[in-house]
Formats: sequence, C-alpha cells, structure tokens
Amino acid sequence: MADALVSTSLRPSFFAPIPESAREDLLRDYRRFLERRNGDMNFERGFSLREEWLREAAGWESQYQGKVDGEAFNRAYASFGEVKHLTLPEVALLTFVKANAGEAYGVEVVGRVRQKRQDGTQLFHQVERLLGFEETYHTRILIGATQHFGVKVEGAWKPSLQLRVLIGSLAYAPGLFFHPILLASEIAGVFMFQWMLKRVGEIFREQPAVRESMEQRLIEILVDEVGHVAFNRMAVGPLGLSVARKMAAGVLRGVSGTTPEYKALGMTESEMSKLDGFDLEQLPEEVRRRSYFV
Repeated sequence: MADALVSTSLRPSFFAPIPESAREDLLRDYRRFLERRNGDMNFERGFSLREEWLREAAGWESQYQGKVDGEAFNRAYASFGEVKHLTLPEVALLTFVKANAGEAYGVEVVGRVRQKRQDGTQLFHQVERLLGFEETYHTRILIGATQHFGVKVEGAWKPSLQLRVLIGSLAYAPGLFFHPILLASEIAGVFMFQWMLKRVGEIFREQPAVRESMEQRLIEILVDEVGHVAFNRMAVGPLGLSVARKMAAGVLRGVSGTTPEYKALGMTESEMSKLDGFDLEQLPEEVRRRSYFV
C-alpha cells in the first residue's frame, strides 16, 4: 500500500526551517514511516519490503528493442571518451550504472566514517543508520536496469579524483558542517534524479515497458531521497539551511562533473540553473504522495 505524504510545511521548500521544538516528534513520525515503507528493517537479512520489491522488479521481462553493443558499453564504462560510440539509450543506461557505482562508493565511505561517531541509543542516530542502509538499495535498483538491455557490466569501476574529494569532504566534515553538506547533496540528488526521470521518459517513449521500468526505479529512489532531505533539515538550524542553500548548486555541478554522461544526455548549465527554483511541487504526484516530507 502506498505511503501517505506527511507534511507540516506551509510552503513545500526543501530549505524551509523546522522548529526545534518539533524535532523529536517528527523523528518518531519518520521512524514509523520507515517501518511502513521498509517492513522488517534487519541489517543482516535486509529490509523485507525492499527485498520484495527487488524480487518483483527482477521479474519484469520487458526487453529493449534495439541494438546494444556490450563491448562498447563496457569500454565507455571504463572511459568517458568512449561514450561517443554509444546510442542515446545506451548512454541513459550507462548513466544509471555510473550513478549506481558513484552512490555505492559514497555510501561505503561515508557509512564507514559516520558509524564511528554515532550513538546507537539516540533516535536520531538510529534513523541515520537506517537511511544509510536505504541508500544501498539504490545501487541495486539502478544496476537492475541492465536486465532490459542484455548487458553485463564488466571490470572494476574507479572513482575519479573529483568524486573522491567530494565524498571525502562529506565523510570527514566536522559535525557542525556534515548535515548542511549532506542536505545540499540530497537536494542536488533529488534534482538530478527528477531530471533523469524526464529524460528517460523522452528517450524511451517508443518503448513503454522499458520506459516504465526505468521510471519506476527512479521513482523508488526519489521517494527515499525526499525523506532524506526532510531528515537532514531536522538536523540543521537556520545557519545550516543557509549553508546548504549556498552549496547545493556547487554540489550539483560536482555530481554532474563526476558523471559526465549527464552532460551527454543534455544536462547543461541552463538545466542546472533551474535548481534555484526547485521544490517539492515539481516532483511527480506519485513521489509526493508516497514520500515523507516536513
């Protein structure tokens, strides 16, 4: 059953402040939301409802009707200079795979560092750990799109220096700066996935079954990410919100720079400038209906 949208904001801004007095109540509400969305949240066995979703998605049998050069795809996976040899649908799939690899790297590095700082007795840190585990599902959701193209990703992916610096600055940021940086990153991520959702709809409009599968994968991630934005807003005050607002555009450009396939799909400076006016209302109705947002 779809999760109901939870909102206490008069304006659906990703930078709206949350009263300190409401923080604990909202954390408890969000924890209950996560239980409804994820089911049994066991770190050893996985989150039951997310595992169920992945099993169902693995059974989606729609196949892309077009030529896919697996060797050229893997060369482009290893070197961006090879992307010119791919078709636009292949570039879209490569962006899914690259986003998967980048996110997996970020989750692993940040999670390893953050766990040493967390107090498992505090509700805030308990929720933070659950969200870190949610992120691991995003990598599996995105890489699953390859099943429609008959592509097997080969070779080890190596993060660029720019990405290592970006993730390292986040992982080792002092506590005062960690959540503002993470909030800026989450908002940039929501913007990027929303943009990808539109591009997938355009690129695969003639193949509705493949399009719907790829769109649904992005929607699942967007539902999580909207909640992650809400959570990080609970962690920062007015100063932190101001810092996040100033950093968001730079983070977006950094993410785009570490995954140049976005540019190949049409992510221009003009498109990125739209982040300034981006808010909840620009997301699809399904995402808004199923997300937690305060």
